Amino acid sequence: MTPIPSSDDNTPNSYWLPLGLLALVLICGCVLRLVYVEDMEYKGDEAWTFRHSVEKSGAAFPWLGMPMSTGPRNPGMSLWVFMVLSRIGGVVEPTDLARCVQVLNILALLLLVAFAFRFVEKTEREVWLWASALVAVNPLAVLFQRKIWPPSVLPLFVIIMLSGWWCRRRFWGAFLWGWVGACLGQIHGPGFFFAAGFFLWAWLFDRRGVRWTGWLAGSVLAAWPMIPWVWHLFQGPHGHSTTDVTWEHILEAKFWLRWITESWGLGLKYSLHRQFVEFLKGPFLAGEPTYFVAGLHAVVVTLGILILWRGGKKLWANRHGWRDLFIGRESATAFTISAAFWGFGLLLTFSMLPIHRHYMIVLFPLEFVWLAHLALGIRGSTTDHRRWGRRLLAGMVVAQLLITICFLHFIHANGGATGGDYGLAYRLQIQQRRP
Repeated sequence: MTPIPSSDDNTPNSYWLPLGLLALVLICGCVLRLVYVEDMEYKGDEAWTFRHSVEKSGAAFPWLGMPMSTGPRNPGMSLWVFMVLSRIGGVVEPTDLARCVQVLNILALLLLVAFAFRFVEKTEREVWLWASALVAVNPLAVLFQRKIWPPSVLPLFVIIMLSGWWCRRRFWGAFLWGWVGACLGQIHGPGFFFAAGFFLWAWLFDRRGVRWTGWLAGSVLAAWPMIPWVWHLFQGPHGHSTTDVTWEHILEAKFWLRWITESWGLGLKYSLHRQFVEFLKGPFLAGEPTYFVAGLHAVVVTLGILILWRGGKKLWANRHGWRDLFIGRESATAFTISAAFWGFGLLLTFSMLPIHRHYMIVLFPLEFVWLAHLALGIRGSTTDHRRWGRRLLAGMVVAQLLITICFLHFIHANGGATGGDYGLAYRLQIQQRRP
């Protein structure tokens, strides 16, 4: 992908070629989310969500959602989203609901591109467009955005929240940020930490740049459905808690390790477990392993290390302004990345909760914005630095696209991953139930 041209570049080819390549990558991302819908994951959480969203599709919205592993139940909004999707999409089968989630995430992907063109300054826009290309084909993003699962519907809400955050100096922007931010945690718990991280960062480093009355009004408006849920929490006990809360989670630094590796396209072992090694050996030709997938993983690791090394050199050269770099004063993009990387990351880490991989879904698309920003450098970067950064990012897009294709083929060929978290594909579950 070549750079999106600046306003003073009117050469037709320099304008249409990068947009055409971006459109091609986005089309690939849409196909990856929609293909093989019958091979979707369908375990206890997915079955509960489908059953209750269909059974209650014509009923009043409940105040409480699915029971948590920690004992109490989730807020009702975690189910409301699927009830709305069931009503709009005319859901009859689980695959219908999964298709609604997939379409919702395609919409989030398209809104991300629209966000880049509508809100982001021209000097920073290329970073967000590269991020949209990366998240379109990223294996973990595709895996999670095909599921009937509350975290899987978060991307659309996050990009709407970011639109408000970007315009937080205006009442409507601050209102939207506060309103949607308060909804994120009601859909999935880590959203509370995500919204709190952005609030904390703005309060500490951009207090005068926020219309706080708008933020407060939006937050209060969205918080009222939480009242029955909060009352429910105080009604405990709610059974045995399975959450391992310990200070040792602070030392693991899993948030930042996963931030980095997921942006590289690593992490499918989360889904495959014991079958991950078999996946690395594939695809198989005439029964013999090609190790093509293993080679692709080596490529993304190499490209990722190069991006980190080049970005680290640039950060070291500007170490005299370390405080501004930490806060993200370089640009609106850098400030947003810092709010997520440090604000959200520190709050979630010091909660001492175990940081599961699906907690990172709420970061859409900021892990990838960070990677593109690190590769391109933007402010003060030489033309040669950006050129090499684009090459590295293009390699990342191609390699991650191929990994994702191989993963979906592996799931289809094996009927899921019974040796891992993915489980038996829904298609085979249906076949086994038939007489």
